Amino acid sequence: MTTARSPAFGVRSDLRDLNPYASPQMPARHRMNTNESPYEPSEALTADIAKALAATNLNRYPDRDAGALIEGLSRHLEWPSDGVWAANGSNELLLQLCLAYGGPGRTVMTFEPTYSLHSSIARISGARVVQLERADDFGIDLEAAVAAIREQHPEIVMVCSPNNPTGGCEPLTTVEALLEEAPGVVVVDEAYVEFAGESDTAKPLLRTHPNLVVTRTFSKAWRLAGARIGYLLASPPIVSGLKLVRLPYHLSSMTQVIGEVALRHAHETIEHAKAIAQQRDRISMELQVMGLKTHPSDANFVLFEVENPNEVWRGLLQHDVLLRNYSEAPFLRHCLRVTAGLPEETEAFLNALDGVLDD
Repeated sequence: MTTARSPAFGVRSDLRDLNPYASPQMPARHRMNTNESPYEPSEALTADIAKALAATNLNRYPDRDAGALIEGLSRHLEWPSDGVWAANGSNELLLQLCLAYGGPGRTVMTFEPTYSLHSSIARISGARVVQLERADDFGIDLEAAVAAIREQHPEIVMVCSPNNPTGGCEPLTTVEALLEEAPGVVVVDEAYVEFAGESDTAKPLLRTHPNLVVTRTFSKAWRLAGARIGYLLASPPIVSGLKLVRLPYHLSSMTQVIGEVALRHAHETIEHAKAIAQQRDRISMELQVMGLKTHPSDANFVLFEVENPNEVWRGLLQHDVLLRNYSEAPFLRHCLRVTAGLPEETEAFLNALDGVLDD
């Protein structure tokens, strides 16, 4: 009797130390842990989406270049359509960027702490990742960054602004200095930019720096996390490179239609972003009144510090309030992050926290 040989299954050795991306999803009335919008799409937007979807021929493949969506984004953002690209959330854009401009034998630079998928996606592409520590205020240490760029020669430099999970925007002078120094592409992840001021976007630098990429998403301020739509602005040659690595028909007809319709309701996004920013500022102020340290935020969340984060996190969950616990992450030992939401969610969180801290 012979024993059948088992197939040589084996994950790549460079992936074995990675953990799958995870954000705890637990039953809670107030889910303030994943930076989603608490506002559902308006009835008018929902009705327009339903009408457009009903007219979509789902038996046919989608437009492989998402032409109508790209043209709509081009008009909305006032940027040439050959420098606009869209995908299934900004994470897929980051993956395409790393596949096209990173990969084996190349280097991606990040600034920690930051969005964990920047380094994870780079590693998935096979790239070497160089992680620089941020300054004490969680901004980029420009002198150290310039020195590292000159030493490491990264093909991609990742900048999250506003930074997740710390919340602050990078000054445009810092972004411009990185663009001037970097030999390759500088990606500015602006997933939360709608909650910041107009002066905080790196978009104006696109006209003078062809190595800049600005990524954004419909998941936050646009209230469409479930639709998974991300887009970017860049120079046409960079977009052409992304088309080499995208999968055929990567963006479904339904996703494209939802994005097209949402752009016609862009004014609603601005209104809701302002309302959420007001709650963010209220949360920050009230936490400071409680004697807690908060970090300045231009996003839709607040990062704050407590002495016993695990106990506070569990106590809040018992009050039906779910936050993101970062206390096990490097550089964020005492930190919790709360998503700004509806006024009643803010009230519930503050009341629960006050009770937990008093226990």
